[in-house]
Amino acid sequence: MHRFLTRTPCRLLGVALPDAVGDRRTQNQPGTKDEYPNWRIPLTDEHGMPVTLEDLPRSARLRSLVNALREG
Repeated sequence: MHRFLTRTPCRLLGVALPDAVGDRRTQNQPGTKDEYPNWRIPLTDEHGMPVTLEDLPRSARLRSLVNALREG
C-alpha cells in the first residue's frame, strides 16, 4: 500500500508507527479508560513482543517500509 501511495500525486504520506513495526492491535480506538485504555498500550511487534524506541533502528519491517518509501 505504501509503495503504491508513493506513485500517486500525494504530497504528504503518513505512516503509523504501529503499522511500521507490525503491531496487530487497534491503536487510538475511541473509548473510556475502562473500555479500551489505548494510551497505555505498549508498542509491540507482529509477535506481540514489546518494541522500544531503541529497538526501532533494528526493526527489519520498519527498514523495509522506509526503503519502499524512498524508492517511490
